[in-house]
Amino acid sequence: MFDFFLRALSSPIDYSGILKKHTLVFRECIDEGNRNFSFIFDSQPIITWKAGQHGVFTLPGQNVSGKKWRAFSVASSAIENEVRVGTTVPPHPSDFKQRMLDLSPGETIDMRGPFGEFHLNNGGTQVVAIAGGIGITPLRAMMVELANDLHPDVSFELIYAGKDNYFAYHTACAEFNNHPNISITYVNTPDEVNTAVDTAVSTYQNAATYYISGAPGMISAIKKRLSKAGIKKIVNDPFKGY
Repeated sequence: MFDFFLRALSSPIDYSGILKKHTLVFRECIDEGNRNFSFIFDSQPIITWKAGQHGVFTLPGQNVSGKKWRAFSVASSAIENEVRVGTTVPPHPSDFKQRMLDLSPGETIDMRGPFGEFHLNNGGTQVVAIAGGIGITPLRAMMVELANDLHPDVSFELIYAGKDNYFAYHTACAEFNNHPNISITYVNTPDEVNTAVDTAVSTYQNAATYYISGAPGMISAIKKRLSKAGIKKIVNDPFKGY
């Protein structure tokens, strides 16, 4: 929570969205494989946000045991006219995630936001993005906009770390990779991640902005590696988990 307030103080405009609450209508749940799911919601009226931002979600009228809210990146761009949330749901999920799985079309969920500094406006014309697992979600939203030429001056190089050659949103990523401003490198092991990151640093050094999204341990390790290499422009997803 302290980290959240520090971020809000340093980027008040990016965090002003937390003051806005929206009621979203559940449309469908898509099984993305490997216990990863996309939850698709509609919003009336239509809302806007910067691709890569996240929201805080609650289940109104439901007596959720344990943690009453969850923070999720929005995996869609506003141009898609839907709010997509991608998350991992383990075999024995929290009550909150189980209730998300149990949602029926037409039921509602509340969202504060989206908000946060994890968006392309905080970068330059060269972006190196590093995603771990379902941490691909905010970067998917960015690539939707890049693929639709909303950021024509931005070159986007993604290092996508999966496991056993599983990559969430792989079909969409394959389509994004056809765009001349998007390049995706798929890796599976920590050593492969480090090699790809070192190659990007050697190529771009501080001419690029580096975005990191994934598990807290991964974010910490890559931030440390980038900082040790002298990289100054690092933006990371603030989540403590998905």
